[in-house]
Amino acid sequence: MSEQTSTDGPTPDVTVAPPTPGDPPSGEHPTGDLPPSPADLPVDHDDREHVVGLLHDAVTRGLIDTLEFDRRSGLAITARTRRDLNTLVVDLPLDHPDRARARTEAESRDRGRTPRDAYAGGDTSGTVALHATLGSVKRSGAWAVPRRMEIDGWLGSAELDLTQAVIDHDVVEIDVDMTLGSVELRLPETASASLEGVSATAGSIEDKRRNGSAAGRPHVVVTGRVAFGSVEVKGPKWWR
Repeated sequence: MSEQTSTDGPTPDVTVAPPTPGDPPSGEHPTGDLPPSPADLPVDHDDREHVVGLLHDAVTRGLIDTLEFDRRSGLAITARTRRDLNTLVVDLPLDHPDRARARTEAESRDRGRTPRDAYAGGDTSGTVALHATLGSVKRSGAWAVPRRMEIDGWLGSAELDLTQAVIDHDVVEIDVDMTLGSVELRLPETASASLEGVSATAGSIEDKRRNGSAAGRPHVVVTGRVAFGSVEVKGPKWWR
């Protein structure tokens, strides 16, 4: 027969230590173990660019002026947390990004055209992509400037002369992603420009205009990055 362990007998005393003042109630985690507030979560480059885009929209709609845009976009580029970004747009009556995206997609379906088709048809309200890889892209004369341009390339160059162009927008956005290349922008005397949203790695970002307006129209907002290259803003050619 197998032996059985008897459970009879006196139960040993168990001493429970009293709770230490400041300890959380049973079942709760110490404060240090709680997840951080969503407002304190870190943000990345895409989050910062999204907020800069909302600020662009605010300028276009006249909710803020260009000086306030420059201040807020500079803070957005260096923001660390969601709280930092939220404070930059919390006072603006901007459309929810999901609704804005759905509306844009619906309008695109209704038109049945790609952005390039729309631009070719005379619609300059969208985005036009320019590619300068192992080559150059040039625009000059009386060309129609889209509301937003995306310039990317490698071992190439882009030269955009806006001095005689047809510009239907108060704000023109130019996003740059250039490696081992250059971007040159020539602006009308009445134009203003913001370059705070461009980062340079072993490169340069310069506004070479002597008499550039601080709040002129159109206002050209340049964002993005350049590596081993340059972004330059110049005025009209003097011999014209």
